[in-house]
Amino acid sequence: MNHDVLARERDHHDRLAAGLDPAGMPPRAPDPWEAAILAAAGDLRGREVLELGCGDGSLSLALLERGARLTALDLSPGMVAVARARAERFAPGAPARFIAAGAERTGLEDGAFDVVVGKWVLHHLDLGPAAAELRRVLCPGGRAVFAETSGLNPVLRAARRRLTGRYGVARVGTEDERPLGRDDLALLRARFAVDVSFPVFQLAQILDRQVLRYRWPRVTRACARLDGVLGRLPVVRRYGHWLQLTLT
Repeated sequence: MNHDVLARERDHHDRLAAGLDPAGMPPRAPDPWEAAILAAAGDLRGREVLELGCGDGSLSLALLERGARLTALDLSPGMVAVARARAERFAPGAPARFIAAGAERTGLEDGAFDVVVGKWVLHHLDLGPAAAELRRVLCPGGRAVFAETSGLNPVLRAARRRLTGRYGVARVGTEDERPLGRDDLALLRARFAVDVSFPVFQLAQILDRQVLRYRWPRVTRACARLDGVLGRLPVVRRYGHWLQLTLT
């Protein structure tokens, strides 16, 4: 990943961080993606946990609440400052350190972590170097769990490439991020045993978010109900907007 891309990613998240007030952001209940990550990560009490792409620290606080000894990392110094301030305020004395660094070159110790987690981070990274770094910092037998944007649905993939940012279709996220596809999964399988699961299913709700912008509450509720029905069909579930990776 070139320096221009890294700079755009850092600056985008620094701008978001500048509008946040850590004192007014107490811990909240984990959202469905965070709950799925925490369930797959297992018992974290006393374990060395690395969070990649900690953002504003919402998942960080949940990890600390579950007894993790946390190292939280983000490319954005602004987001790191927000996450650190929230931890100091709402989890005083918890074993946590916050570092501004890229996931492709963390500067952390070899084999130092029992568990690595991340929410919506891998699809922002140069995945080859990031996978090598992840393998380096995980201890033997360690586990990594990530919630990610999926590139397995060809219709969503084409819409993202041709429509996002045009014709009234909103762009959510940065211009350089991309969903994880089969080539990315193959790259990860070269270094890890990879389990792909789909604990959170959204398809119609993505249309509501990107195109309709949640303008009509009845439509929003209808999309959620439709996804609830579609998500019960195994043949459809893998084509939702999200996937979860467990790497060992």
